[in-house]
Amino acid sequence: MRVAVTKSFEFPLSSPGRAEAFLALAALLAFGGSAEALKIARVASLGKSLEASAVRKGLALDPDNADLHDRLSQLEGDSLSASNLADSVAQARRANVLNPNKYAYWLDLASACESLGDSACVEQALDRALVLCPMAPRVWWAAGNQYLRINQPDKAARCFQRLLWMNPEYAGPTFDLTLRAYGDPEMIYQKVVGDGAGAQQVLAFADVMSANDQFDAAQQAWRRVEGSGAKFSFAAAQPYLEHLLRRGRYQEAQSIWLQLERQGVIGAPANDQRGNLVFNGGFEAPPLNAGFDWRLQPSPYVSVDFADASPHEGLHCLRVDFPVSQNNEFEPVYQVLPVVAGHTYTLAAYVRTNEVTSDSGPRLKVVDPDCSTCMSAFTESTTGTTGWHAVSVKFTTGKQTRAIRVSVWRPRSRTFPMDIWGSFWLDDVSIRSINPSLAE
Repeated sequence: MRVAVTKSFEFPLSSPGRAEAFLALAALLAFGGSAEALKIARVASLGKSLEASAVRKGLALDPDNADLHDRLSQLEGDSLSASNLADSVAQARRANVLNPNKYAYWLDLASACESLGDSACVEQALDRALVLCPMAPRVWWAAGNQYLRINQPDKAARCFQRLLWMNPEYAGPTFDLTLRAYGDPEMIYQKVVGDGAGAQQVLAFADVMSANDQFDAAQQAWRRVEGSGAKFSFAAAQPYLEHLLRRGRYQEAQSIWLQLERQGVIGAPANDQRGNLVFNGGFEAPPLNAGFDWRLQPSPYVSVDFADASPHEGLHCLRVDFPVSQNNEFEPVYQVLPVVAGHTYTLAAYVRTNEVTSDSGPRLKVVDPDCSTCMSAFTESTTGTTGWHAVSVKFTTGKQTRAIRVSVWRPRSRTFPMDIWGSFWLDDVSIRSINPSLAE
């Protein structure tokens, strides 16, 4: 497999304009000079690569054109023929003799040598490319990939470490690649991440490790960040947090969430009350749509406003509009939160409605996200036009319940009038333990 770092061009064999393009190229090569010839050749290519014969015609007119030698090397390298592969190396070497200061030529020589299994040539070419272009992340990425393929893991690791130092955005693909290649998260951390890495790189490492079920390695990485006191954004920690939630590792996710609160990465809204398990229950802060905050499930038939200015208390509340009459089940907003198994809680909130049709109006629902049949509870439906009023329901978690999902829920109606239309407001949502001492 060759690393393509220069732009490639394809000339489809089935192209109806193939002959015409070839004739135009040959004429321009004869009259336009080498640089112009190469430019026209690329315009006429219509795809991935020029035919080797066309490039050879160009070389017949301009034998010292490094670009044409390099291009011919790429074309010959696409062949499975041993003689063509050998010529690919020869053409790449010639390009570098003519112009030894162009890093792309050295990368192409490395690829050509790799096709022939000449590891020493690959290393020499890569080393030269890195000397010529030490500040281009794509060169370090290409070099790291090739060092892996020729079984030089230490050199590859050094390339990837330098790459991440230059551009942390390569962290995800780098850790994915090295995990497949090495299979040893601790070694990857030591040789690729390094002790001096920034929080963004370490959290990207935790993200990739958790995505591949390497949770011990991810947790160790998180502890390193936690202990360093480094500043980082919620966006940097979010992928790891989401992997934990998707895998049902709620306690680990909660520990991270609380740490994010303590560090000020996320701020608990001012009106959140002690003992209330619901985060941002008064909708005083824009939801993160992640972690243990409120999440939105978009629907073309439901409109959601998290900052409506007509609250029961505080400055904002949630408003849900049903602008198009439909008799569908809707669950536009929900939040997941950790709980204690076999424990009793009270869900309470304030709601109001305006001209809500249907006998089946919005309500709050609680379920076990990992076992919907293990437990479920919901408040009474609210229909018509009502002022702010309290709703509540008690529920007991199942013996295996580790988290609950609380949501705004509208089930399908089975009696007339079925379609729902109108508006619903929600504020001051809380879930509290009946016996807090047992829940701690």
